[in-house]
Amino acid sequence: MNNNFIIESPKLQTLRLKYSSTLLTLIFWVLWFYLWVPLITLGGWWLQISFFENEILIESGLDAFLNVLPVFIAIIFTLNGTLALWAYYNFSRFKGMDRRKLLPAVNNTELIQFWGICEDELNAIQVNKVSTMVFSDNGEITISKKTPDDIGSPDKN
Repeated sequence: MNNNFIIESPKLQTLRLKYSSTLLTLIFWVLWFYLWVPLITLGGWWLQISFFENEILIESGLDAFLNVLPVFIAIIFTLNGTLALWAYYNFSRFKGMDRRKLLPAVNNTELIQFWGICEDELNAIQVNKVSTMVFSDNGEITISKKTPDDIGSPDKN
């Protein structure tokens, strides 16, 4: 049975599908981090952020902060620049190369040999929508086939 919605090998994905999948993943990661904002805010209130208000406004800590702000900004730009240069170096070094190795496809002969079953049982497993493989203590494999009528009903083998 061939299903057009299932891509069995990543190399068969179109570039558009790869980019859309990556974009969708990025969007959901950002959404996931955004969901933590209320909890972080609650933690800040719990840790009594008023301490910072006291240090900055009442004790004139703002002047000291403004004095070190240029150094702080310079350090941030230096670190970001270093990271950007490293990323550009790796991008130019590995551009166009896919160093990931694909696993070889498994054929029916290898499956039969690995599981120790006959070809008829393998064909039945591949044709059925639901098949259950049961392993005995002796290492024997028994396969129960379920028809579409059995799927909704309690465990019929």
